Amino acid sequence: MDLPGMVDIDTDTESDLELGKATIVYETATGDLERATVDNDHIAYFQGHWLFAYGTDSDGNDVVRRVPRERVRLVERSVEEIEERFETAVDEAKGKLENLVD
Repeated sequence: MDLPGMVDIDTDTESDLELGKATIVYETATGDLERATVDNDHIAYFQGHWLFAYGTDSDGNDVVRRVPRERVRLVERSVEEIEERFETAVDEAKGKLENLVD
């Protein structure tokens, strides 16, 4: 998706193909739109905010950007990753039910 004035952010992640990617498009404090693509395990929704790895500082520490949900325009994640998470949740639920029956 290309929107006028949107900036693509290079997060320079080393992707493991099995994890997949996630893309987030959000409005910055100045009103510009930015798009960042990160590994699926580097993005999360917590307490009304999307958090994602934004790079590293000069000491090699991860830098995390926290964006309020109201400023997020879209989040796209790898379908394969989501399917795997659902399958894992279903398998865990089946295992718990089987333990209750036994």
